[in-house]
Amino acid sequence: MAATRIDLDLPDGWSCWLELQQSAEGACSGKAELREGNEPRCVLVIAQQPTREAVIERLKFRADYFVGEWRMRQREGGAPRS
Repeated sequence: MAATRIDLDLPDGWSCWLELQQSAEGACSGKAELREGNEPRCVLVIAQQPTREAVIERLKFRADYFVGEWRMRQREGGAPRS
């Protein structure tokens, strides 16, 4: 399954590519890559959720947290540990 770009309302310069998998029962899980410009910064794995929308909500929460931490540590002079 190919990853597709998804709009999560991330700060300028950040993007997210998501690869979803759906079970026969309809539950979804996914893997997402966060990029700052063209540089990959993080891969997030979203455990099985009951719906696609639940995966996206969980992903948005985790992506917002990661980007916030990354930006804070950049201001402090060091990148976060992955």
